[in-house]
Amino acid sequence: MTKAEVTEIEQQLDGRLLFRVRLAASAGRIEFSIAIQDQGSATLNEKAVLRSTLGLASELAESARLGLE
Repeated sequence: MTKAEVTEIEQQLDGRLLFRVRLAASAGRIEFSIAIQDQGSATLNEKAVLRSTLGLASELAESARLGLE
């Protein structure tokens, strides 16, 4: 099972928030940053980061599939 950890690391002047995302799975670990527009609450911000993470994971999966063909 993959464990996801989301941590806010910076508030930018243009209203964007920068988050660090750490994912740990049996195959390894990865850490990256995602910037989002402030959604108004910590819960909504975390959900936006997780949605962005899912989108990124989907794109990576598709790229990997194409690379294996």
